[in-house]
Amino acid sequence: MKYSHGAFNVVIVNKRVLLVKRRDFPLWDLPGGVVESDELPSEAAIREMYEETGYAIQIDYEFARYIDKTKKDCQHLFISHIISGELKRTTSETRDLRWFSLNQLPLFIIPNRKRQIQDALTIKNFEEHEISENWLISLIRNLVKK
Repeated sequence: MKYSHGAFNVVIVNKRVLLVKRRDFPLWDLPGGVVESDELPSEAAIREMYEETGYAIQIDYEFARYIDKTKKDCQHLFISHIISGELKRTTSETRDLRWFSLNQLPLFIIPNRKRQIQDALTIKNFEEHEISENWLISLIRNLVKK
């Protein structure tokens, strides 16, 4: 089985990180999504950011890759910054978006995102990490399927 790939942006301005509230799961997440078969992870990160927020970004660098071998999932995490655009509070993929203080991230956030945001602040060279899907996400996925 081939791995699925996702690309996500960590955008931090004035010690605040931009998060989107997803429509498919009622949780906060980093802007990003699925890498299509004909695009690079960096291209997907740029496209998804615009679709979900209305912001055009420039990627500074990929700071980490998180791999879940059980789910055959690979997530590419990028440090990015906004270069233009106009904020869209809701889209077909997102219910809301907000800037959260790095010291007060929301309780209902996709598992592993707090760690990834912290990693964005501390990782100086690219790193690769193994992760596993949180029990809460597994439960929500099963409920959404029904």
